[in-house]
Amino acid sequence: MATANGICFVALGDSITAGLGDGVSMGRYRRAQADRALAGRGWAATLAACLAPAGQVRFANLATTGATTRDVRGSQIPVALAMRPQIVSLIAGMNDVLSPGFDPLRLRHNLVWSVRDLRAEGSWVLMARLHDPGRLLRLPGPARRLLTTRVGHLNAAVDAAAAADPGVLVVDLARHPDVYQLATFDVDRVHPGPRGHQLIARAFAEALHEAGASPLVLPTVGAPPAAPTRLAHAHWLALVGLPWLLARPASPMRRQLHRIRAAREKSSPGRMYGCGGMPATTGSLPTVERM
Repeated sequence: MATANGICFVALGDSITAGLGDGVSMGRYRRAQADRALAGRGWAATLAACLAPAGQVRFANLATTGATTRDVRGSQIPVALAMRPQIVSLIAGMNDVLSPGFDPLRLRHNLVWSVRDLRAEGSWVLMARLHDPGRLLRLPGPARRLLTTRVGHLNAAVDAAAAADPGVLVVDLARHPDVYQLATFDVDRVHPGPRGHQLIARAFAEALHEAGASPLVLPTVGAPPAAPTRLAHAHWLALVGLPWLLARPASPMRRQLHRIRAAREKSSPGRMYGCGGMPATTGSLPTVERM
């Protein structure tokens, strides 16, 4: 795997790979400030440090918050190919899932062709099947089922992109034993927390080891921390989650909430309801973000 110039590892994708949640929560900084704050954070930076001795790894994290599979294919892949990396990670698609114009065929097309372009240059490609955030978020039934279905399409697209190619290593994060523990996630319950990033780095290092591309060492994983409290999540929801959600009138989940609310108002005149039939003053709205 290594060359005379060492190992080149390039990370592609959205905010999961950019490092959001690893000490930097959504909404903590403005966009430009967040890019600087995320430098050196996240699972990809942790994995890079374990691939070879210091000075023998060239690492570039091209992932950006909000990136879709189209962004990865159109903007990130060309830059990555110019660097001639031995290893490339590609985790993207959750922002496609959250888009009102979600098209599972377009998502699959973007992932399949991105991987083909990378493999044509001989790079190892790291990918992941993602967990269902709906199991951690308090969503009404229709919105939860919609999210589950779309995440299923995303994981099927990852499987199609891998297509039994031994050079594409897929880690099934959806089946990781810690994936539905709140301590694994940041306060938004969507992005991995510090330990979640450690777990992802470890999973990919183990996949490389099993494939014969052994890293220098395996990333360490700390003991499970205390999970963010419900109060902390509610505070984040009020200050960041709700304002973000309300700024996206085209959100399919928001449309679902409006339909549910209208039905509740029609059946119970004079009373306002939020998610899941809870009074609007206490109900939780989906706290998903462009990742």
